[in-house]
Amino acid sequence: MPSCTENLVGIASKVEEVNKLLGMGLNDVRFIGIWGMGGIGKTTIARAVYEAIQCEFQITCFLENVREISEANGLVHIQRQLLSHLNISRNDFHNLYDGKKTIQNSLCRKSVLLVLDDVNEINQLENLAGKQDWFGPGSRVIITTRDKHLLMTHGVHQTYEVQILFQNEALNLFCLKAFKEDQPQEDYLDLSKEVVEYTGGLPLALEVLGSYLYGRNVDLWHSAIKKIRSAPLREIQDKLKISYESLDAMEKNIFLDIACFFKGRKRDKVINILENCGYHPEITIQDLIDRSLITLDRVNNKLGMHDLLQEMGRNIVFWESPKYPGRRSRLWSKEDIDRVLTKNKVVIFYMK
Repeated sequence: MPSCTENLVGIASKVEEVNKLLGMGLNDVRFIGIWGMGGIGKTTIARAVYEAIQCEFQITCFLENVREISEANGLVHIQRQLLSHLNISRNDFHNLYDGKKTIQNSLCRKSVLLVLDDVNEINQLENLAGKQDWFGPGSRVIITTRDKHLLMTHGVHQTYEVQILFQNEALNLFCLKAFKEDQPQEDYLDLSKEVVEYTGGLPLALEVLGSYLYGRNVDLWHSAIKKIRSAPLREIQDKLKISYESLDAMEKNIFLDIACFFKGRKRDKVINILENCGYHPEITIQDLIDRSLITLDRVNNKLGMHDLLQEMGRNIVFWESPKYPGRRSRLWSKEDIDRVLTKNKVVIFYMK
């Protein structure tokens, strides 16, 4: 197993699966997607794959944070950055068309390994890795994203869906951050398991919470866990919220409805309720699935959502009016509903 995976919990098997999709040794050009929710480890997997195979290509480049850099500086800046990474000096262009032609002309005869990390719009792919013929034989382009449909639209050959960590892997990763060891200290075993259960196997949350609790005594752990359950750490929430902020108004509303009321409910029944509210839920729910915000159990036809995404959604509604539940757009807890009704406040909410 490549050395780059030795200290990365739960990564080795994922790297192996991505390598199978890459078809190393074949002379074709392949675009491969790595897809999943925020914080699940897409970039870590892509980096591990990149470091393991980069010596087999003439030209290599790992472009991190495409979404963030594109929003801050524009796509022409990223095109120049790509060419600069590749030690190509012909980057004095000033528009996207010239940038595309320069990239294509510079790479079309070379075997290239290119990673485009955290892509969120199709124009980013069109202007950085538009077509297979931009790259020479044997080239591989790896794209990480939270949006599966974006990969489909661009004609990506195969997509690897990143899953959450298994329970033993999650505990191992958490302990490496919380204790600098791979197992919990005896006095902290039950508390560690409680934190791991709360994270739902999400690597980002395990790492952030492990670092947050590192070096603290048992009493502080008890206090911190209570605090986290009532006021989630901003570092985790902000990472998850990126996907929510990219939604349109209807998508946001339906996401919040599912987070507050419909997680675990039958898809058809939810669609019927939301149609009666004037929404177009069928396509919107599929969009939310493609964006890694909700899931569909196709056996039971039930909608699901990672616990931390549900927490994030409910937190968004809570902060609409922290002190006055009657001013929030949705109510789901018995205590808040009783409080509003007994004070004769009018609020609209879905109860079915």
